[in-house]
Amino acid sequence: MPVAEISRSRSRERLSTGESNRRFTHGSDSARAHGLGGATVRRSGLGRCPSFKRTLSVAAAMAAAPDQSLPDQYATWADLKAAYRFLNNPKVTPAELQRTHREQVRAECASHARILAIQDGSELDFSSHRSVTGLGFVGNGFGQGLLQQSTLAVTTDGQLLGVLHQIWWKRVRTPEGETRRERQARSKESDLWSQSIHAVAELGLTPRVIHVTDRGGDNFDTLHTAHETNSGFLIRARHDRHVNGDGERMWAFMQRQPVAGTRDIYVPRRPAKKGQPAQPARVARLAIRYAPLQIPCPPNDLRFKGSISVWAVYGVETDPPAGVERIEWMLLTSEAVESVAEANERVDWYTYRWLIEEWHKALKTGCRLEASQLKSAEALERLAALAAVVAVRLIQLRDLAQATVNEPPDLASSSEQPAALQAVVPRAWIIVVSHLTGCAATELTPRLFWRTVAKRGGFIGRKSDGVPGWQTIWKGWKEIMLLVQGFELHREHLAPDTCG
Repeated sequence: MPVAEISRSRSRERLSTGESNRRFTHGSDSARAHGLGGATVRRSGLGRCPSFKRTLSVAAAMAAAPDQSLPDQYATWADLKAAYRFLNNPKVTPAELQRTHREQVRAECASHARILAIQDGSELDFSSHRSVTGLGFVGNGFGQGLLQQSTLAVTTDGQLLGVLHQIWWKRVRTPEGETRRERQARSKESDLWSQSIHAVAELGLTPRVIHVTDRGGDNFDTLHTAHETNSGFLIRARHDRHVNGDGERMWAFMQRQPVAGTRDIYVPRRPAKKGQPAQPARVARLAIRYAPLQIPCPPNDLRFKGSISVWAVYGVETDPPAGVERIEWMLLTSEAVESVAEANERVDWYTYRWLIEEWHKALKTGCRLEASQLKSAEALERLAALAAVVAVRLIQLRDLAQATVNEPPDLASSSEQPAALQAVVPRAWIIVVSHLTGCAATELTPRLFWRTVAKRGGFIGRKSDGVPGWQTIWKGWKEIMLLVQGFELHREHLAPDTCG
């Protein structure tokens, strides 16, 4: 598969531009009407609840300026003080703050046959705010913060729908002299994967739900919970288990299987880490093997009996660049893999796991969650719940722009039809953006619209530049939003006879 084609497939070119455009409006009402499921709540009558109105107010302020602190998001001290009271209200729970957003996500899931529930944990580090109460340890054990376990709903073609579930966890020190039985009996961090699977299963989603995790989710409890709840799974293995009841190790068994085919995948850029240089984005070719396996339960864990049937898809990079770590994925899945096409599809599903990494970055960098000055872990959890929805909006906005900005010109495509843009974008936006591009408002196409948004955020648009990221798209979106607000203010408050 050519590099350009892989890049476009990652930019969700399959999405309907018109359908995606309807998710956003041009002001802070986008949080009210879309990000938090405002329409659903209004129909239910809950919109009259004061706490819900405050939820919308806080979320709208965050959505309008996600990279700003709470004091910078509010124009008056009274509004800021009300936001602080709300976030410190013990009667307000993170689940309630996200409830209508999650209801909207579940409604969108209903139109799909299968949904990927991409699950991952991330540390929220508040070590620089020593006065915060209720935190656990993070990092090397000397920092303080929370562990956030999140599950995102993603379609099988890589479209992010939103948040399905979240858990916040405070790490504590392991008791000295703890026995194996005591460790199995107490709650621990590894239980968060199975707890999330249980929570999503209780939602009663109609499509087949397939939980996708990295190596952190590879424990028998996760496999067992998915099996018991009739949920699907796709987990990258880290344990070289005995398989098939004959004492053979999993890696050795899969390496003996014949290569069924090859698959090109897009590998995003990796920033530099301690002791490791940065790695540029590239396209990697994987040799694909697959086979069914029987995984026995841990012999010393009395909670489990028997074995679990899985399919393994083993992908190994055939020719990695010098100095770059070879990609080697051992994927365990509940879904049958009986052809190379199905094996390639499972690999595609795992590549969408990078969405949650990008979402984490949007949460921490775009929403600056870890810079918050709130004084308790409970208040930070409430703020994180709202920021999670705003981060979804940032990623969706990026995907919407990427779906058209680098699309090759095609007069038959909706991206080249001005009517497609006029049907979903407010006229004020069309007037302002057409002025920036120098074309008539009636001739502005969706492709030119989003390309202009990206360029206002710093996107140059050279062939080698790839697609714009969410930070670039958001910078351009925010700048044009200010221009639109100024245009509407002028149009609303200036009488015609004052214009000369």
